[in-house]
Amino acid sequence: MNAKFMVIPVVFSALVLASCGGSYSSDSSGGSNSYGSSNNNYGKTTDDMRKNDMSGSTKTPTLTQKDVLATVQSKLNSDVVVRLPKAIPLSSDKHYLSAKTSDSSDAYQVIFYETKAPISVNSSDLKDTSKATQIATVSGKMYATEEAAANATGHMNDVNTGINGVDLGSGITGYSDAGAGSTFLNWAEGRWSMSVRNTTSADPQDSIDLAKKVVAVLEKETLPAPHQVGGMQLEVAPNKAKGNIISWQDGKTDYMVSDFNDPLDGVHIATSFTE
Repeated sequence: MNAKFMVIPVVFSALVLASCGGSYSSDSSGGSNSYGSSNNNYGKTTDDMRKNDMSGSTKTPTLTQKDVLATVQSKLNSDVVVRLPKAIPLSSDKHYLSAKTSDSSDAYQVIFYETKAPISVNSSDLKDTSKATQIATVSGKMYATEEAAANATGHMNDVNTGINGVDLGSGITGYSDAGAGSTFLNWAEGRWSMSVRNTTSADPQDSIDLAKKVVAVLEKETLPAPHQVGGMQLEVAPNKAKGNIISWQDGKTDYMVSDFNDPLDGVHIATSFTE
């Protein structure tokens, strides 16, 4: 009898301890569309790791993109007026934002990364491709003259002329061109010239589809107003980040969003400058 009564408190204590525990599961899977992140979220982000002084915990807090961008801004020291986007699309709301900054007297550059776990701004861990994936580069550069800054945007004059006009929606017509193994579908919106590039062996409809999606986005979102011109060059083929450039002039300064894999993600980043 005594042995049985001794066991009961032990079992009861074990049950109480077990009831204090818990479990959770996470699902980081997510699909993607042909253009644009299917999860166009602008949520979880991280900047410099900080201790939680109130609780005494060393756990890194989950910060907003506004917090991360404020950290980036504070690390840039340049004579160029620093301008940054207000939102960066991530592929999953379970992922985080970080960045690597560099600057000089006449230029600054910010490379944005998506990470699976919090990584501080300018951390050496951003070099590890298993931990961080580059999203896009944002930069500003001051030139000696306004003409040089305008040329740096890649703006094209007289793109709303030619043959084989294509209706892109919203009253905008695109015009096709070709050369050096590439095809181009060009159009203009205000002081911006737009161009999507594909290969001559690809289906021309792919260029039209992307151009229509860009036009549709710009019906709802606004690109920065250039002073005087802006240029957008997008690749129809996927994962050609080096060919994707959105750039606009402000006096002697050229601002640029570049190196983004998905054309529509790049457009969303550029339009977020005006939010």
